[in-house]
Amino acid sequence: MSNFPTGKPHVSYSEIRTWKECSWKHKKFHIEKIDLSAPSPFLFFGTIIHAACEEYLKTRVMHKEIAEKAIRDAWENNGFESVEEWVQNALNIMEDLPAFLDETFPGWECVSAEEALYEAVTSHDINFKGFVDAIIKVPVKGEKSKYWMIDWKTSGPAGWRVEKQRDFLVQAQLALYKYHWMRKKEMDSKDISCGFVLLKKGAKLGKTCQLIEMSAGPKTMEKAAKLMTDMVATVRKGIAIKNRLSCTYCEYKGTPHCT
Repeated sequence: MSNFPTGKPHVSYSEIRTWKECSWKHKKFHIEKIDLSAPSPFLFFGTIIHAACEEYLKTRVMHKEIAEKAIRDAWENNGFESVEEWVQNALNIMEDLPAFLDETFPGWECVSAEEALYEAVTSHDINFKGFVDAIIKVPVKGEKSKYWMIDWKTSGPAGWRVEKQRDFLVQAQLALYKYHWMRKKEMDSKDISCGFVLLKKGAKLGKTCQLIEMSAGPKTMEKAAKLMTDMVATVRKGIAIKNRLSCTYCEYKGTPHCT
């Protein structure tokens, strides 16, 4: 497995997505290890909120004070501005989430938080690595239960546009997670639903959480699996092409690494 150009014995969804958007960017970041990214308040905020959600799933206790301290410390250490606004947004989300889960998934129970996946990629000497934010079990009719595979996503107050919700590259994340977890647990596709839970920074209290259900049936999973194997095969061949349509927000734009 060590012969993969990145030097790692696995690939992840984020790496696959980067490759699909621009294989040149993938080469610069994952193969040449050139990282030009700067600390971002959005990244810190998302990481802290994710941790709070994970702990709530496991304990049914929302530790707001821990999240608030983490935000204040990160903002001070990195010189970020408007810390009070960020803290209030976090507190609103953490206030809303318990009731949102109870109303959206009545009778839910936690199966796993940060479920680790490390599964072989079919016909390739490499693994797929990922972490599923939440897997919960929800009772349905009779004695049956439905499993929900959830990924937390922080967003702005308006949530996602329809175009983003329908974007296959967005859907592919949960499709790949379901594809591998379903096989790992020897489960049927119809018993597992998938969705993103948007945690909306800046939304009013009571409006900070939204479920975006994703279709991840056999065809979608097959398409996502093909994307994964195509990526592995192409990277192994050393092919890297610049996609000029993805330059707008790229950290390599205008640098010696991409001219």
